[in-house]
Amino acid sequence: MKRFIVEKDVSIPMRDGIRLKADLWRPDVEQPVATILYRTPYDRAALNPDFLRPQDAVNAGFAAVVQDTRGRFGSEGSWKPLMWDQEGDDGYDSVEWIARQDWSSGPVGMAGPSYLGIAQLMAAARKPPHLKAIAPALTTSRDFELIEMGGGMRLDHLLSWVAFMAVDWMRRQQESGAPLPPDAVKLIAQAALDPRILMDHRPLRDCPIFGLPGFPIGFDELVDPDGGAPIAAEIADIPTLHVGGWYDIFAQASIGMFQRQRDAGRTDAHLIMGCWTHSGSLGQQHGEVNFGVMASAGGSRLADRHIAFFRRYLEGAEIALPAVQYFLANANEWRAAEAWPTPDTAILDLELSGTGKQEYDYDPSDPTPTVGGRTLYLGGLAMGPIDQRKLDARHDFVRYVAEACDEPVDLIGPVTANLTVSTSAIDTDFICKLVDVSPDGTILPICEGTLRLRYRNGFDRELPAEPGVPVSIGIPMGHTAWRVLPGHRIGIQIQSANYPHLDPNMNEMSRPGEGAGGTIARNGISDHHGASTIRVTLAGGARPPIILRPGGTAS
Repeated sequence: MKRFIVEKDVSIPMRDGIRLKADLWRPDVEQPVATILYRTPYDRAALNPDFLRPQDAVNAGFAAVVQDTRGRFGSEGSWKPLMWDQEGDDGYDSVEWIARQDWSSGPVGMAGPSYLGIAQLMAAARKPPHLKAIAPALTTSRDFELIEMGGGMRLDHLLSWVAFMAVDWMRRQQESGAPLPPDAVKLIAQAALDPRILMDHRPLRDCPIFGLPGFPIGFDELVDPDGGAPIAAEIADIPTLHVGGWYDIFAQASIGMFQRQRDAGRTDAHLIMGCWTHSGSLGQQHGEVNFGVMASAGGSRLADRHIAFFRRYLEGAEIALPAVQYFLANANEWRAAEAWPTPDTAILDLELSGTGKQEYDYDPSDPTPTVGGRTLYLGGLAMGPIDQRKLDARHDFVRYVAEACDEPVDLIGPVTANLTVSTSAIDTDFICKLVDVSPDGTILPICEGTLRLRYRNGFDRELPAEPGVPVSIGIPMGHTAWRVLPGHRIGIQIQSANYPHLDPNMNEMSRPGEGAGGTIARNGISDHHGASTIRVTLAGGARPPIILRPGGTAS
């Protein structure tokens, strides 16, 4: 380990006079060095992501600046939720301040996951002259967010985040001499321990935390698509290392943003996809599966991959970097490719074949519970591949499964559900999970997608369903790299709620957060003569047709 210097509580001035606090880590050397900037709302003292730690950057010869964003922890100013324009300005000012320091050689990169990644996108959209590369991890973009949610709301994610941020807001109120009344303190304390009390409130938009005097987050801000992250195309002119996880809530966005840059001719866009969930700790165990030591950040040498990226684009080192590096689950190995999907893949439609139609009742007052998948852990949900048999006592979903594979089948690329569906209501949700069924009966989710039926013709229009009339819909289910082992079966699970990961559709064309009990819907899947198929991407070229038949059905 190299000797380094840490300077605490460094003040960085913004254009409006507000000063943001940062810690500066730099090598104990005389010559100026390139810098990696982290901008976090979650306390700079606690920053320790497995992707690339400040210590890793300094040991590699870079300086690292770890900054509290505006209005958070040590930094001055007022914090507001989703203030992405402000984050763009503050990111620009921070980058250019770094470039002017005598310990800086000029080039600046940015790194970090989740909110830190979106802050990078916003700074890059402002085009600060000295920002030369970014490495956003587990990060989304507004347009991909709509696709991933199918028009719904990430309920557990957003309200758990509200509860988490409310604790620091309460602390700041007390420090400013405006303490909250006891009932407000009690509510925030209870929500911090169990955000589910916020999610279960009906109507959702009347949840009392949004009515606290001076509380900076309103319900409408959470569901406003214009409050989201920047459009990916805005950052297509800077070297970018996109890092995602197959079980991350933003998996589609990580790959989609990479593809857009590549489609725009940016050969300096790179992608790393592991088996990870949405977390700063990237181990080898996710959900109920141990993917092996090579799946972890340490085993995969993820920090070294970041360092190689920054050496190339901040220091000009001649380092060959693959366009794509991905982890193939169940083979438990890393692979490299020059494109995504990889060139050696083929498309196959898995046909649902049954008695003509499978139906189930969806009751929004008793929505199908979330069991693993692409979720967030803040509110107590378990993330990743978790056995779906936990739902088998219920009667509000259907499953179709294929015959057992006689050889390994590698699913590598995008998955889409093309379904013919019907409902007795004027609106409802359809949620699809591609699953792997083991010989012992374990059912693990591979990838998933959702669509609020009113948006079947696009997110710019709302079209009520005609009760009982079949319609064709397409549901993007994201991407995967998953080996189906011999003896295992490919399957699809279809339901109409995933609660509390998603807000429950009241089946009434109501606005997000409105309604209490809702209307029970009888929902159906047509499964005759190719009416419904699941399009998968397979490695190794064409294969014989695969038929999915009703099995493990709870209707």
